[in-house]
Amino acid sequence: MTSDDAQNVFVYGAERIPYSVQASKGKKRKVAIHVEPDGKVIVEAPPEASQASIEAAVKRRGRWVYEHVKESLRRQEHVLERNYVSGEAAFYLGRRYKLKVLEVPKADRSVKLRGGCIEVRSENTNPQVIRGRLRGWYKVRAQTYLGKRLEVIGERLPWIAQRPQFYFMDTEKRWGGCSVDGTVQLNPFLVKAPRDCIDYVLLHELCHHKEHNHSPAFYALLDRYDPSWKATKLKLDDMAELLLNE
Repeated sequence: MTSDDAQNVFVYGAERIPYSVQASKGKKRKVAIHVEPDGKVIVEAPPEASQASIEAAVKRRGRWVYEHVKESLRRQEHVLERNYVSGEAAFYLGRRYKLKVLEVPKADRSVKLRGGCIEVRSENTNPQVIRGRLRGWYKVRAQTYLGKRLEVIGERLPWIAQRPQFYFMDTEKRWGGCSVDGTVQLNPFLVKAPRDCIDYVLLHELCHHKEHNHSPAFYALLDRYDPSWKATKLKLDDMAELLLNE
């Protein structure tokens, strides 16, 4: 099995679509294919899988991969570059706020919700400084809100015996993950998403505590504890590029 992102490419019609290969978690013995919100294609395969078997699996789902990559790229076309100035949109828990930037003395700097605005008060209004202040605020909010929701959802699941631990992911192109030891990894900017979308992602990762794969048994758990998860996932996918536009 190869894991060289740059060397894995499959051809669909006139399109050349790159993909990366990762070792699948748990005891999964089938190849699984995922298209991330930014259009990146990730193939999960058992460690013993040959390159030929991986390529064959990707080709079998070639049309599905192509259509999902195309849809991801289409969504990105409508995302404007951020300038971090007053008047831009900023999201929190699914609500659209206006960014309001105010220049103040260093002692008065802060980031707060005020009415329909996320107000960033800073002694330096350079766009990158404002970006850093805003990102820091999101992470603080995410630490509290995501932690509470993870605990609430975990209490509903009989296989969760203790409060789930989580930490923030380094990547900003995925919403979450779950390590073999059960530690949940979350994108802090998930806190921008609507509450039902947040709960879906948290439930998804907690289901991996019981099923460390994307098998029918895993999806049966999702169906049982959130019958509307498919519609919620579509909503989140449609908003992903907008919410991750940092």
